[in-house]
Amino acid sequence: MQGHALVDRLRRIDTIVQLLASNLVALALLVMVIVVVTLVVGRYFFGLSFFWGEELARYTMIYMAFIGGAVALRTDQHPRLTVFLSMLPESVQRVVGWIIGGLMAVTLVILFYQGLDVALNEGRLTTPALRIKYFWVLLAVPIGAAAMLLQLAMKGLQPPTISVNEEDDIREVIE
Repeated sequence: MQGHALVDRLRRIDTIVQLLASNLVALALLVMVIVVVTLVVGRYFFGLSFFWGEELARYTMIYMAFIGGAVALRTDQHPRLTVFLSMLPESVQRVVGWIIGGLMAVTLVILFYQGLDVALNEGRLTTPALRIKYFWVLLAVPIGAAAMLLQLAMKGLQPPTISVNEEDDIREVIE
């Protein structure tokens, strides 16, 4: 019974992580759009230029891309070539899937450790406009790699909590 409780707890944590990641991506997109629209309106209609806006939009986009990678990985929305894979027998497809998953895990672990190393060792300087430490910008890489690695590991435990369809918006399915 204890194993069942552990699986249930992992599923709950997984659901929370999926919802947190998808909501952070949506929030980052919203912030980026608001900042860019503000910059455009300010410049073209009022002749004002916000020196910090372009930098904030860029850093928001970086976080959105790395955390969005975890959302895309979990919902099978990452771009990939499946033309040749779909021609193979199903048993071979499973083996190739495991190999690809293993290679992705190795890559993400390396990206995590190297990204963390760069953030810790090179993040002392401050950004020109926002005057925040580059550490916070560079931290997007290990955070994104860890989130993708977690989503890759949890993929087999339960179906994704969120669904990303071309016809639909992101919708949350909570049981």
